[in-house]
Amino acid sequence: MAKASGEALISHYQALQRPWKVTQQGSSYGKLVIPTGNSQLPFHRWFHLKEAYSSQLLAQLFADAGYSGGENFSIFDPFSGSGTTALSAVDLATTAGASVSVAGVERNPFIWELSQAKLQGRVRGWDLTKEFESSLDEVARHFHLPGGGKCEVPRQSTLQNSEYFPKKNVEDLVAIRASIDAVADGPIRAMLRAALASSVESCGRLRRDGRALRYEPSRRPRPAWEVFSERAAIVLQDLSITEPTSSVANIALGDGRGRYSDIEGTTKCDWIVFSPPYPNNIDYTEVYKTESWILGCYESAEDMRAQRLLTVRSHPSVRFNRRYAFESSPHADVVERTIHPILRAVPEDRYKAGRIELIKGYADDMLTTLDSCRRVVAKHGKLAFVVGNSAHGAGDASFVIAADILMGALAELVGWRVANLRVARHLKRRTGDLLRESVVILEPV
Repeated sequence: MAKASGEALISHYQALQRPWKVTQQGSSYGKLVIPTGNSQLPFHRWFHLKEAYSSQLLAQLFADAGYSGGENFSIFDPFSGSGTTALSAVDLATTAGASVSVAGVERNPFIWELSQAKLQGRVRGWDLTKEFESSLDEVARHFHLPGGGKCEVPRQSTLQNSEYFPKKNVEDLVAIRASIDAVADGPIRAMLRAALASSVESCGRLRRDGRALRYEPSRRPRPAWEVFSERAAIVLQDLSITEPTSSVANIALGDGRGRYSDIEGTTKCDWIVFSPPYPNNIDYTEVYKTESWILGCYESAEDMRAQRLLTVRSHPSVRFNRRYAFESSPHADVVERTIHPILRAVPEDRYKAGRIELIKGYADDMLTTLDSCRRVVAKHGKLAFVVGNSAHGAGDASFVIAADILMGALAELVGWRVANLRVARHLKRRTGDLLRESVVILEPV
């Protein structure tokens, strides 16, 4: 039964994508859907977000579309992450002697603050250098005072485990945060806190591998102030070499699936570029929890759980809201037909309920996102999203959630057409040709 359902699912996906232009992009896009080169670039290098894509992706999208941007253009990213789209847009505009209006939304409070810090630094550049340098000196004085910056260590099990993080390192990280908050505000505060967040991993024995935090007992944790000083020096260096721009940019802390009231009614977006969470069981609230706790984004386990419940339904780590907006929409029947073969392929095991909720919740969230984006795109604008398909289950009971095809099909229900599905790369754990990462180009109809 499971094998028959799997074969039916593959046929279903093939039928959905048959009318579209599907191209195998190979290495030209394979290196762009991962953060190739970002670790060496100013501002992008402030924090390594494994889930980011390359800073060169936007330039490639523009080149392939024959888009120059003109003197002014606008761009929007409803899942801003660490700000790659926004930073890339400002870089492109600056190189072309133009200006860009960048808007974005990010739900994770730590990642939102990181993206804002990077973006404000990129836009204002060396105008912030003296203030940043002065504030860094003030943080150092405050931190090294007797009892300076000392405050309670977060009541979080990972940070309180001395095998993961030496107690003094956690105390010092929290003390640095208290010192920053005591002497700085505005973008300077955000940039100092970004430097602090990027110090956390080196202060312990945990490593982010994308899916989870891994304990590596052989790692030697480094002293917190030493690492923070190095990371702050990188921020200062990037500011000092960057000319201020005329671009306008802002990332809002909010829900990327919602109505974008700040954009609706104003100039529509020329481009919408984003990468949503993939339906692959990764809980990003968990992956970046140590940085969030050190920055004080959460004060209790209940705060962190509340954050989880606000995120895209891309994983079954918590029991999300099981109300689905599509069920009461004009598209209910078509959405049901679109996801029914995926639901039928879910094997009868202890994960079934969670997987069903994931599939329905993810479809609902992506439909809402695509509908909201359609309302703010310019008449001749474009939308590009990067997404990876994921395998679930094992053996004959395994099945693929082909997010690129699913999202393309849902997009067609709310006023988009799929102009091109560009297969960027096939993933190592293969399940036919569907296990891949893609860039999908949409145009309004």
